[in-house]
Amino acid sequence: MRVKKAPMAWPGITDYSEAVQNPQLCFRGTELESGLLALNPRGMPLVFSGAFACVYSVEAAGRKYAVRCFTREVKDQQSRYNQLSEYLINVLPLSFVHFEYLEHGINLKGDWYPIVRMEWVEGEPLSNFVGANLHDPDALLRVAAQWRGGPCASLRGLRIAHNDLQHGNVMVQQDGRIRLVDYDGMFLPQFKGERSPELGHKNYQHPQRTADDYDAYVDNFPSVVVYLSLLALADEPDLWSYFNDDNLIFTRDDYGDPAKSELFDRLKKSRDETVAKLTEQLEECCAMPVADVPDLETMLQAIPQRTRHTPAAAPPAPAQSAPVAPPRLTQSASPAAQPVPPPRPTRPQQTPQPVGQPPAIAYGPPGLRSAHATRAQQPTPQSTQPTPPPAAPPVYFPAPQSQFKKVALGVLATVLAVTALLALTMAWAVSVRGWGG
Repeated sequence: MRVKKAPMAWPGITDYSEAVQNPQLCFRGTELESGLLALNPRGMPLVFSGAFACVYSVEAAGRKYAVRCFTREVKDQQSRYNQLSEYLINVLPLSFVHFEYLEHGINLKGDWYPIVRMEWVEGEPLSNFVGANLHDPDALLRVAAQWRGGPCASLRGLRIAHNDLQHGNVMVQQDGRIRLVDYDGMFLPQFKGERSPELGHKNYQHPQRTADDYDAYVDNFPSVVVYLSLLALADEPDLWSYFNDDNLIFTRDDYGDPAKSELFDRLKKSRDETVAKLTEQLEECCAMPVADVPDLETMLQAIPQRTRHTPAAAPPAPAQSAPVAPPRLTQSASPAAQPVPPPRPTRPQQTPQPVGQPPAIAYGPPGLRSAHATRAQQPTPQSTQPTPPPAAPPVYFPAPQSQFKKVALGVLATVLAVTALLALTMAWAVSVRGWGG
């Protein structure tokens, strides 16, 4: 078996598309040789092309894969992927997909070339998602929040960099989750001091970036570009007019001279305070060294978060409302709850006043408290129905003390009367008949 280490001419998309039509030959000896290739409407292999690779969809053994075939050689590619796999083996972020580098991945005319076999992501590129949801600002803001708390937080926490954050490498799934693809140029701490194998997409990278800028900080600039673009489009969909099929709204020309950029000028006047302030910071970043660009969270800490995409503080709860924890407590669960008598039928014009009514319950998100307090003040079927009277006491319960005295006196009087009657009867008998008579 021959392995072509440094071919004179690396295969192109046409070469790969021709080879994958016979999986049994090009993938022989691997799980993919029995795979089913996805086709386009013309019956040809469905292919997604990029600057350095092309990707095919292959279903094999009940699983769907993205087969990434390289159109150029990357130095130490196998070693880099092996180190990446080892680094992430126990900490693979949710925004990443499982992958495997295969040195002998695909055979073209007797020569083997490497591939990366990845978990297939059912979703759409970020640019497609944005274009389809321009008039759904909530959808764009949810993705922006995912971007900030998902990929950006994971990359920063692991001290690594994707190295090519851009719309084509960000997939949005139907459930709204974000997944990153294309790990060819990723930075790991052990790569510090090396030159970057790629410079990333020109419409997302810092204008001064070179191959010497290869560290965890290289993702800071494109992270801000993506986040700011999403916020701006959510607030002003007309900004999509700056989309040119290879960006979201910014281009390299905007970063090259922000002072003359129509887009920068427009965003700095945005009604969304976060958009305006973040644009000002991005403009400053364009003039500083790549290594000095702060990460997204650091930038946002300096910006007041009282904006369109941040919920306003809730109005204070009514005076009679008192917070009650935990949230699951309800009015009926309060030991202080007392029944409220219904209105008297003969006087319908009067409204009964609550008797022993517990304070209104305020819980949940601040913005919902006033609504809960209002509902707590209104009588409910449970609170307006009188409580059934207690069951009658058993007959063996003692009577009240006053009743007992009356009964005792009656019994005594009866005994005295009977005794007196007996005494009179005996006296009469003695007088008439004699004692012994």
